[in-house]
Amino acid sequence: MKKHIAALLLASVLAVCCVPACAAEAPAVSPFTDVPTDMWCYPYVRDLYQEGVVRGVRDGVFSPDAKVTWGQAIKMILGAIGVKADESKNSGHWADVYIQPAVSNRLVDSFRAADLDKSPTRAQVARMVARALDLTSISGESPYVDCDNGYVTELDEKGIMEGMVQNGQRYFFPDNTMTRAEITTTIWRMMNVEYTQGMLRVGSWWVDLLDEVEASPFTRDQFSLDEKGRMQYSGGYYALGIDVSRHKETIDWEAVKADGIDFAIIRCGGRLLQSGTIFEDGNYRKNIEGALAAGLDVGVYFFSQALNTREGLEEAEFVLDLIDGYDVTYPVVCDWEGLDGSAGRTWNNEQEDTTAGIAAFCERVKEAGYTPMLYFNKAWGMTRMDLRELDQYDFWFAEYTKYPSCPYNFQMWQYSSTGKVDGINSATDMDICFVPYN
Repeated sequence: MKKHIAALLLASVLAVCCVPACAAEAPAVSPFTDVPTDMWCYPYVRDLYQEGVVRGVRDGVFSPDAKVTWGQAIKMILGAIGVKADESKNSGHWADVYIQPAVSNRLVDSFRAADLDKSPTRAQVARMVARALDLTSISGESPYVDCDNGYVTELDEKGIMEGMVQNGQRYFFPDNTMTRAEITTTIWRMMNVEYTQGMLRVGSWWVDLLDEVEASPFTRDQFSLDEKGRMQYSGGYYALGIDVSRHKETIDWEAVKADGIDFAIIRCGGRLLQSGTIFEDGNYRKNIEGALAAGLDVGVYFFSQALNTREGLEEAEFVLDLIDGYDVTYPVVCDWEGLDGSAGRTWNNEQEDTTAGIAAFCERVKEAGYTPMLYFNKAWGMTRMDLRELDQYDFWFAEYTKYPSCPYNFQMWQYSSTGKVDGINSATDMDICFVPYN
């Protein structure tokens, strides 16, 4: 694993490619009269407008060739990392309210409101973008003949900012300003570039992209949400499901089934974060019996905190005892999560040991005749586990977005934690499965 920064941000970026290929597949309607659909920056402007990151200088007008101002650049860069401000509370200039968030997020060290309408240089934009992403100013040979800036070198390596080639040499033009159209490219890449030079961005970490693990076959255009917020998939077979634990309290499983839910993954137990004590979920038996009686297909998951092979086997045996006698046709899942910070028992566990514990769980489940599965999000799966040692088992990927950004193939996707399902009185985890396990 290649680590460039110390902080681990759990938020995932929004896409799985470095150019907006999906733009060509959407209806070609521009939000601005001066950004026609055949203009080079249209896909970037449209995507960022839909995400609420950019807006026009006035209704229907974007002014793509105008120089971007400090105020506009700061607002866009903050928007790309999810930081917003209430412009109604400004003290004069519309962008006053963005100065303090820019300082707090290290985009700038200090800033004068009098400069908000001036234009930053390309090097100054690069510094803000790199700091917004928690990238460091690295040393080493610059790819540009006119710029020896560590932030620029980092962004070039990640494919986020680039210069141009003249007479066989690369120039960054650090002292030039940027147009509003040009900065949209940079902002879009901040939010969307994941794969570059064999690496993958996971929050603010860069990790090796694993060629040995089967690549994802999914594309953005295959996914959509219906009027109830249920995920739809156009690429082939799929089933809709939920996953629940005792925290959902009493569930009306007949109502769940009638609401279009095909399967349920039920927590059967777990291991406590600090003591390591194994427990049975208080509502496990009531839930599995109710789901099966209502006609749902059923799988189970165990909240794992296994530190090694021995603990992984211990957890698997506990689960196998719990599911004995029940018609479990969906996977038996190892849900290993690195929670509770430094107070948690898994805090300092080595990736090799964590991986061994998960593999031991899955292998024992497989030996017992069930389908083993591993649950993970990008933060845990791609930094705390070695997926090369686990890709013989099915994957359940967790990411609460409109389309999954996992680079690897997976058989089930937890796409929301705020679903509404009849028969359940609180927000519910929603899942879509691409394999007919039943």
